[in-house]
Amino acid sequence: MDNFFNYTKEFQTIDFSLDRIRMAVFDAAIDLKKLGKVIHIAGTNGKGSTAFFITQMLHKQNFKTALYTSPHIESITERIKLNLNDITEELFDETFQTMKPLVSKYRLTFFEALTLIAFKIFADFNPDFTILETGMGGRLDATNIVDEKIPVITSISQDHSEFLGKNIYQITDEKLAIVKDNNPVFVGKNPEFLMEYISKKLDGKRIISVQLRDDRSSLPEPYSYNFNLAKNVVSYLVNKDVSFDDYKLPPCRLERIGRFILDGSHNPSGLINTISNFNADTVVFSCTKDRPFWKMIDILKVKFKNIILTEIPDNDRSINIESVKDDKVLKIKDPMDAVDKSIYISGKSDIIIIGSFYLCGYLRKYVKGFCG
Repeated sequence: MDNFFNYTKEFQTIDFSLDRIRMAVFDAAIDLKKLGKVIHIAGTNGKGSTAFFITQMLHKQNFKTALYTSPHIESITERIKLNLNDITEELFDETFQTMKPLVSKYRLTFFEALTLIAFKIFADFNPDFTILETGMGGRLDATNIVDEKIPVITSISQDHSEFLGKNIYQITDEKLAIVKDNNPVFVGKNPEFLMEYISKKLDGKRIISVQLRDDRSSLPEPYSYNFNLAKNVVSYLVNKDVSFDDYKLPPCRLERIGRFILDGSHNPSGLINTISNFNADTVVFSCTKDRPFWKMIDILKVKFKNIILTEIPDNDRSINIESVKDDKVLKIKDPMDAVDKSIYISGKSDIIIIGSFYLCGYLRKYVKGFCG
C-alpha cells in the first residue's frame, strides 16, 4: 500500500475535471451498472456518518452493500468496504497493480486512483447497493461520474472556499451538482434560508427534507439528525419504515476511549457541533493549512481553559505551530507529547482531541494504550 501512496504523489494536480476518471473507468471496462443502486452523499459535515448509518441499515435488511468513504483513520483499506468489512490489503494491492497502467496513463490523482480501485472492486462484487461519499464538493468529484443514483445532501457550511466558492451559495451549487436524474433528493438539516435556496435550485425535483433529529436514538447532535436522514433514505429504498437501534458511529466521530474524545471535525461548524456535547476543559488541536485556523481557535477559546496546539506528523499540509503567536495556547510539536501534557493538566476531566482525522488517527492507538 505504501507503493500506492508513493506512486500517486507524482500525479497531483489542481486541474479538476471528470475526464481523467471517466476515461480510466472506460479503459478498465468497469460497468458502473454493476454497482447496484447507488446512494451518493455530498455535504460539508455529516457525510461519513450518514453513509455509515445507511450502510448499516441496508446490511441489517440482508442486502449486499459496498461503501466508499474518506478519509481513513489507520489504514487506507477502511475507505473501501464490502458488507461493512474493510477490504483486505491483498485485494487492494492486487487491484492497484491491475489499475496501475491506467493511473499512469491518465495521471490520476490520489483520490481519482482510489476511486478507480473502489469502482473496480465494487463492480466485481456486484452489490445490491453502493454508498458513495464525495471527497470534496460534488460537481467535479471523482465519484460524480455515476449518473443513476439517489442523491443525499447533508448539512452545508463554509469549507474548501478556495476550490468550491467564496460564499455559501456557490458551495451549495457545487454540492447540488450530484443531482442528475429524476430520483428524489434527500436533504438533511440546513438553515431555513439555505433550504429555500436549495428548493429554488432544484425546482421541479422531488425534495425529501429531513430537518428533525431522531428522538428515539441516544445519539448526540448532530449525529441524531444524520441518523434520521439515513432512516428516511433507507425507508424509501426498501419501501417500508425501518427501525434500527444496533448502530455505531465510525471511528473518530465523537469516539470515546476512556476519558478521551476523538473527533475529526475540521471546520468551524463541525467544531461547534462537537464541543457543545461535552464539558471538558482541555483540548488537543491541530489542523491543516487550508483551514480557517484563527476562527477555529477563537471557537475553542470560548469553551476550553487549556488549549494545546500540536502538529500532524508526516503531513506537509499541517500547520506550523511555531508561526502561531498566541500566549493563550500551549504549543507542543509532537502529538504524543501533547497528549501526555493534556493528561497532566486536565486532572480527571475529559480531554478532547479534534481538528483533523489525520491527527485523531495518529493518536488513536496511543490513547488506547492509556486506557487498556
